[in-house]
Amino acid sequence: MEYLASQGVQYRAITHGERPIIYSVPGDRGEIAIEPVEVVDTLGAGDILHGAFCYYYAEDNNFVLALLCASRVATLSCQTFGTRFWMRS
Repeated sequence: MEYLASQGVQYRAITHGERPIIYSVPGDRGEIAIEPVEVVDTLGAGDILHGAFCYYYAEDNNFVLALLCASRVATLSCQTFGTRFWMRS
C-alpha cells in the first residue's frame, strides 16, 4: 500500500483470498470483510472480482462500495464449480 501511495496512487486495494480486502482512499482506510462460505472452486474469482468492481464503480463512482459489491459477487462465484455456473443463481 505504501509503495502505491509513493507512486501517487490515491485509491488502493489489496485482496487476500478469504481474508479481508484492505483499502485506502483519500481521507480513509479500512478493511472489507469477506463473507465465510463453503468454497467449491476459486477459479476465475479474481477476474470476476475485477469485472464486478468495474461495473459497480462505473455505476456510482464509489470506490469502497464498488469493492464491497464486487467482493460479494466474487464470493458467490466461489460457491459453485467453474467460472460461469454461479451466474444461474
